[in-house]
Amino acid sequence: MNINPEVFGFIAGGISSALFIPQIIKIFKEKSAEEISLLTCIIGIISSVLWLYYGVVKDSISMMVTNSISITITVFLLILKWKFSKSL
Repeated sequence: MNINPEVFGFIAGGISSALFIPQIIKIFKEKSAEEISLLTCIIGIISSVLWLYYGVVKDSISMMVTNSISITITVFLLILKWKFSKSL
C-alpha cells in the first residue's frame, strides 16, 4: 500500500489549521478576547508564513494550502482580539 505523503500533509496541516477555531468560537460566545495572547498570534503568523514559503520552495500543495488557511485563521483571531479586547 503506497499512500501519497501529501495526504498526511493535508491531515497534519488541517489539524494545525484548526488549532485556533475553538478560541474563535469562545470569543464569539463570550464577546471577550482578553485571554488571547497577542504574542502567540504573532508567532503563529510568522511560523505559518515561513512554513508556507517552505511549501512553495518544496512545491508541496498540502503545505501551501494548510498554511494559507492557518495564516487566515490567525489573522482573523487577531482581528477578533482587536475588536473584543479592551487593550492589545
